[in-house]
Amino acid sequence: MYQTAVVAVFLAALGIMAADLVLRLVLRPKPRDGEAQAASGLFGWLRVAVNLVALVSLLLVASTSLSALLTNDKQLTGERLIWHVGTAPAFALAAVAITLLWAHRNRFSPADWGRLTSPGTWAVPLRKLFFWLAVALAVPTLLSILAAMFPLFGTDDQQTLVRIHRYCAPLLAAAGLLFAYFALVTWRERSQD
Repeated sequence: MYQTAVVAVFLAALGIMAADLVLRLVLRPKPRDGEAQAASGLFGWLRVAVNLVALVSLLLVASTSLSALLTNDKQLTGERLIWHVGTAPAFALAAVAITLLWAHRNRFSPADWGRLTSPGTWAVPLRKLFFWLAVALAVPTLLSILAAMFPLFGTDDQQTLVRIHRYCAPLLAAAGLLFAYFALVTWRERSQD
């Protein structure tokens, strides 16, 4: 059942991306004023580097755990576990950096509600929505597995913490991928204006 749920979460994320692409091709919105331009210079390059590290580490962490599910392994063990645990600190640090770098840009405003109803302009509010979903899901995902690593809880409680991690992580990965997708769509729209 868990395997089916995880596959359904990722298929839903891919479905949202595909539906957005189809609607963009069909509707083709008129050019409009974009958001504030991205920072240039050293800060701009730092933002791009952090974004790339976060995306690559998210893909590595998600693919190692997803590969175990797709091969019908009951547990994440061996080389996959080493890759998963080895890339997790980079993902955790990048997630904190992404939160700090993107929080201001992803504040909701009254204009976002108008963008949701206008054809082809929903990328910005959806980017914001998936950003905050990813931030909210990162907290239990990261804290539960960190807490399970220390002898603060009994065996049953540690199993519960691992279960929390297992159920929040696919949702975090899907929200992170959708945030990255809508951030790229927003950037592309802004660069075309």
